Amino acid sequence: MPSVSITSKLTFFFCLVGLVSAKAQQNSPYSRYGIGDIYPYQNILNRGMGGVTAAYLDPVGQSVNFSNPASYSSFRRNKNVGGRVVYDLGFSIDARTLRSKTPAKKFSSAGFIPSYLSLGVPLAKNLGLALGLRPYSQVNYSITQRTRLAGIDSAEYLYEGNGGLNQAFIGLGKRWGGLSIGFNTGYLFGKRETSTRLAIINTDTNYSPLYYKSNHTTSTYLGRGFFSAGAIYELLLNSVSEPGKPREDYGVMFGATAMFKQDFDATQDMVRETFEYDAAGGTVALDSVYKTTGSKVNIQVPATYNFGITFNKKVISQPGTDDEFAYMAWMIGAEFETSKWSQYRFSGAPDRVGDFWQFRMGGQWQPAKATTKLFGKSTYRAGFTFGKDYINADNNGLKTYSGTFGMGVPILIRGSIYARQFTVLNFAVEYGKRGSKVNNITENYFRFSLGVSLSDLWFHKRRYD
Repeated sequence: MPSVSITSKLTFFFCLVGLVSAKAQQNSPYSRYGIGDIYPYQNILNRGMGGVTAAYLDPVGQSVNFSNPASYSSFRRNKNVGGRVVYDLGFSIDARTLRSKTPAKKFSSAGFIPSYLSLGVPLAKNLGLALGLRPYSQVNYSITQRTRLAGIDSAEYLYEGNGGLNQAFIGLGKRWGGLSIGFNTGYLFGKRETSTRLAIINTDTNYSPLYYKSNHTTSTYLGRGFFSAGAIYELLLNSVSEPGKPREDYGVMFGATAMFKQDFDATQDMVRETFEYDAAGGTVALDSVYKTTGSKVNIQVPATYNFGITFNKKVISQPGTDDEFAYMAWMIGAEFETSKWSQYRFSGAPDRVGDFWQFRMGGQWQPAKATTKLFGKSTYRAGFTFGKDYINADNNGLKTYSGTFGMGVPILIRGSIYARQFTVLNFAVEYGKRGSKVNNITENYFRFSLGVSLSDLWFHKRRYD
């Protein structure tokens, strides 16, 4: 029977509730387009090395690389110890600074973002299952614009948007020799609400003409199943073995993933009304000019493909036995991701989006597994990315750049109750930019992420004296 502490169950439950209910506080006008700002889809471990995921297998089995489901095959299980189940949680603090050239403005915002919650289970040797929940995209902006309407007076427009998509997933990964293949499936769901409010501001006379404030609000509710697949092939280049010492394997991994094209069957509510603000700053509808609910719309999201390669050195103790243990002494890799967002359609109409691509490169290094010093047995990571965002608000393209640094700190919980449990704290720091001198609006961001990877032994046989 499975054995897991009550503390772990409660942690999983409350993090799940927090992930669904929490909302970030960023203000990004770019989230107005397409399906909004797309969240980083990597776990915190992989974010620390530039987001390299396509050709990454964790030999320790202490993280859930849900970006490539083929990696689930690396969850650890043997007949003497049982299966080591992994809880992987991620959180981020995101700070952004927007700058516009015309008019010369600067705006800063920050927010707390639950990044993901996942569970990895080894079903059998070389067969693993994972499930989880994560935010997929975010719509969050509030922009005020003042202008002059000829023959009327000054006008103030307030453009606002909120909502986003979430992804609930479950997947399997299986290994045959050096080849691992896996898939994720599940449900994408969420809401996207955009509104435009217009208020006439009388500046030329001492009385207010009878111009009511207007509100145009559109709410779109999305829900659709999805399917993605991945593969990793591991090739051994060289193996060094000496009597009484761990074996050292030098290898290369090739990886690929595909998130297939999605057609969302969505419903839409639209309201066109006049309104006034109440004393508390809320809105009170005066007259509904037009209102419709439950209209059917279709949203087409293009496929995304990712290809990568990594080179690594693994150190393996007690190879060929049930107590075999391996860790990655170092790894370096690169990958390329692309998606034809020019094919995106909302009810048959295109949006201000374009084809996306991104190049990532990064790696990790662990000084010495056998040391008793905390920072000696920790893992250090670094990486960088560059590419072009899928959002193309001004038709000049939106270049992206970022640099990352990460660290994994192992924490072994000792004691009679928690002796079977093991925890790794993964940190990642990312600084990046969207836009260049050809864009009127550029965005700099700083993201600090913390991942907590907890593992416990399940499915082990009870023994009685």
